[in-house]
Amino acid sequence: MVQDPISPWATLRFALGYPDERHFERFHELFDDTPATLAELRSLYIELFEAGLPHPRYPMLEGHYLLNRPVGEVLLENKMYFQHFGLQTAPKAAPDHLLTQLEFLSWLDHCAEVGNLDPDSIGRARREFIERHLAHWVPRAAKSMVDRQIPVYAEIFESLAGQVEQAVRES
Repeated sequence: MVQDPISPWATLRFALGYPDERHFERFHELFDDTPATLAELRSLYIELFEAGLPHPRYPMLEGHYLLNRPVGEVLLENKMYFQHFGLQTAPKAAPDHLLTQLEFLSWLDHCAEVGNLDPDSIGRARREFIERHLAHWVPRAAKSMVDRQIPVYAEIFESLAGQVEQAVRES
């Protein structure tokens, strides 16, 4: 039995999830600047993405980075994309959270792989979604992390920014 190829969006979604032992082990294999302990890695994650005043240094919420669109409009648009492809967010989940958005892109890759939707429609939806919801902030966040030499996550965000830029170029 041949398994589906792993979506790069799914890989990035895993890498940007709250770190556990799997992250810690894999990051030590891949990155020279991985914190020495899982507790330190978790502390870094919380500092970067979850806690801080007035907000974390790098919130994973698209709405935080908006300059010219109302947040409510963006939340609704995310939800509409998800619903159009048969997905719903959990009641407490933020539709504009990066992990939710990466999960959606992974779902589109899965749909294309198994052939249950028109590949052209999926490709068009993926490009539009990326252009409207990731392209305006992910590359800036990645550059900021690289400039500040943020351990581990600068490289992950740089990889994500590369995926986003490639998807935009292919449109």
